[in-house]
Amino acid sequence: MAIWSKGGDETNRLVHEFTVGDDALYDRVLAPYDILGSLAHARMLASVGLLTAADAAALESGLRALHTEFLAGQWTVETADEDVHSKVEALLTERIGEPARRLHTGRSRNDQVLTAIRLWQKHALCQLARDACTAASALVERARTHEFHPFPGYTHLQRAMPSSLGQFFGAHAQALVDDLVLVEAVHRLADCNPLGSGASYGVGLPLDRAMTADLLGFAEPGGIAMADANSRGKVESACLDAAGALVGDLSRFAADMVLFTTSECGFFTIGAGFTTGSSIMPQKKNLDLFELLRGRASRFLGLRTALAATTIGLPSGYSRDLQDTKALCIDGLRLARQSLAVVAAAAPTLQPVRERILAALTPDIYATDEAYRLVREQGMAFRDAYRQVGNDLSQLQAPDHDRVVRSRTHLGSTGNLGLVQLGERIAAADRAWSTRGDRLEATWQRLLGA
Repeated sequence: MAIWSKGGDETNRLVHEFTVGDDALYDRVLAPYDILGSLAHARMLASVGLLTAADAAALESGLRALHTEFLAGQWTVETADEDVHSKVEALLTERIGEPARRLHTGRSRNDQVLTAIRLWQKHALCQLARDACTAASALVERARTHEFHPFPGYTHLQRAMPSSLGQFFGAHAQALVDDLVLVEAVHRLADCNPLGSGASYGVGLPLDRAMTADLLGFAEPGGIAMADANSRGKVESACLDAAGALVGDLSRFAADMVLFTTSECGFFTIGAGFTTGSSIMPQKKNLDLFELLRGRASRFLGLRTALAATTIGLPSGYSRDLQDTKALCIDGLRLARQSLAVVAAAAPTLQPVRERILAALTPDIYATDEAYRLVREQGMAFRDAYRQVGNDLSQLQAPDHDRVVRSRTHLGSTGNLGLVQLGERIAAADRAWSTRGDRLEATWQRLLGA
């Protein structure tokens, strides 16, 4: 029987299957967090006199046992359960009886779901940030190893100006750590306690939202109940905005690698185990992982678009449409984390092929350098120098490539990339997110009585 049933009002089987959908699969992700929310709620109810000490003790003991058993794989959420909240209440009722029927006092399934989602989001965002740091560190390591190795820079997919491997790998690393600004912002949005907002309008009981916020590790106790409830979908969208920045930057790196590892370029080799073969062509070593990274960015955009479309135009208060935002957010963050993990694993195996790179550094790539030489040595106006060089490109000669890389000394150029500082920035971000995640998990362990 569903937790909302009054008896004799069970849902038609077809309607049940449609409304539940694949929600049970995603509730398996949320189950541990739902139990944490229930633990905090039970303790708060006892503190304000809405539960006896004996009932609260029975509930806490039962919930802790369910948490341990779920992590051990001893139970899970099935489609027939409707959702994790129904499952937990049913298991509790079987084990401890009457106290389980009191747990939902002062709580709607809406704020119960939202609390579990927010706890999961905070945890997942800490992990996402650390994954970004790991991938960025792998790219910085490549940048520092080959910091002054010359490399062609491209615009419009045409050879443009001299660059370096330090700049190439370092730029992709910086992009990922820059994206952590967005992860930080959405973490702040998620760090507000929705428990107590009820079905969107609060409840007529003296709930202590500050207490549950403290027990669960939320920075804020919650605000106006309707605003807290209306944040469902908005925070999920912000999560995918932050993750989407990471996925977009990985897609650009992937596109570069697909190009630069072709036979026509051949600028890099990659380690064994990071290519796939062809079912018909024995010679093929395909970098499918980078092609799929590009493709997954499109798939991610589909998730992000679906989430935005779901929430646009919804009225205030809960609408069942919001159920589908859960899967979109979980799938989006999972995809982003998988993409980061692949790059972190593959990047250390990338090795430059120097002779192929130098062959691509043709004299024309130094045309702008020659124009600047005329400006610097002859006092020529840049537009005049530009025209003169452009009209006589055949006279250009390739200089010492390695010397050119080191000679560019302004901040951010090939001879002054600041890779040490970038590495320190990544390490500091990783420590900060690790500390935040550890603090959150410690708070939950205290709630679990560990």
